[in-house]
Amino acid sequence: MIWRYRVERIEASTVAKQFKRTFCEARLNELGKAVRFCLRERTVTPFRLVMGLINVLSTPKVETIADVQRAFNALCEVDVQYKPFHNQLSKPQFPILMREVCCRVLDELACDVLQFGPDSPFAQFKHITIQDGTSFAIKSSLKGVWPGRFTATNPAAVELHVSLDLLTETVNFATLTPDTEAEAQHLPAAQDMAAGLLLADRGYFKKEYLKDVDRSGGSFIFRGKANMNPTVRHAYRKDGSEIKTWRDKQLKELKRSLRRYECVDMDVEYRCGQQQEEFGCRLIVSTRPNDATPRYLVTNLAREQFSVSQISDGYRLRWQIELLFKEWKSYSNVHAFDTGKESIVEGFIWASLCAATLKRYWAHVTQRLRHVVISTRKVAMCVHHVLYDILRAMIHQPPRLNEATTRAIDYLARNARRAHPKRDERSGRQKLGLVHVYELA
Repeated sequence: MIWRYRVERIEASTVAKQFKRTFCEARLNELGKAVRFCLRERTVTPFRLVMGLINVLSTPKVETIADVQRAFNALCEVDVQYKPFHNQLSKPQFPILMREVCCRVLDELACDVLQFGPDSPFAQFKHITIQDGTSFAIKSSLKGVWPGRFTATNPAAVELHVSLDLLTETVNFATLTPDTEAEAQHLPAAQDMAAGLLLADRGYFKKEYLKDVDRSGGSFIFRGKANMNPTVRHAYRKDGSEIKTWRDKQLKELKRSLRRYECVDMDVEYRCGQQQEEFGCRLIVSTRPNDATPRYLVTNLAREQFSVSQISDGYRLRWQIELLFKEWKSYSNVHAFDTGKESIVEGFIWASLCAATLKRYWAHVTQRLRHVVISTRKVAMCVHHVLYDILRAMIHQPPRLNEATTRAIDYLARNARRAHPKRDERSGRQKLGLVHVYELA
């Protein structure tokens, strides 16, 4: 369950208590025993390991496991040599432990950040989910376990399939697969999209799935593929007038004609499944001067409520997940380490996601507490300057956690403000009526 703050009650002590609850030493050590990462608590306890990994992976790019080991010793004030430290990371239970910790962090460290104003047609959705994936190469010796799509240049690669909740700016779901695995099978369950809106790129386009989302009471805006060939029932120009000659024709027959129009809004029908059931929806085709091919947007949002420009701007919100991936790879060490150990590769990926999620957590609570618009990118770049003190207080001086939390929030409020918040209202994500939750308090 996603943990959410109440607008009127959030304060620095609430943040510190939630952080202490999520990273409770007893809970993490019990989790380590439950997944059989350790049977006895020695120097490298699950709690210390999680704290150490989050600390080092939240800093600028870490290159080697030796860097991780040295940072662990500094934070925990221990003297673990490289070999025994590496042995802990090599355990097959290490990625299981870090995946479970990541799930806990995602569940417990999320709060409402954005909300659509009452005048926006998008306010009717209880949740807006953005689906996409990001891949990167790993050591080629792992190609038997994690095969890549580009065998000549990247024989081994992994892909993270991610569902991002727009209103909390937090990941709902993430799974790690070989880069060769198909994307569409990692979409959210159709019934989970009831009363929600799903945004996804053309790699996830699957008409049978969209039909199921529609039947479940969900909505969607997907980018369609160029080889689609639905039946066009009605087609409307930008001014709303109908192109009557297009009625009941296949889309492929009209491909050349599409270039005549800047935008065409169509009612189309697909045939789905073995039973060839009919599924009707809207298809918006936009032709832009700089694009080699038209852009196809498939949606079931009603024309009476959502204009073509609103559909287009709604799909642009999908860019928020690309910004998330940028933060992961640039500022949270989601990259390949020089290791051929499968367990270390996977464990470090989950640990990096923990660090990245924690960074967004501090961005969001700072915004809620200080009533300033915070840049998650700036927080990702600089929060390590104050996160070390928070983690150190958790390990060595728990009574000082409140003080470290307040100092971190004050630092971020001064140094991580969004540069042009007004611009977002004109052309950015707030164009469709998104407002920051703290403005509603």
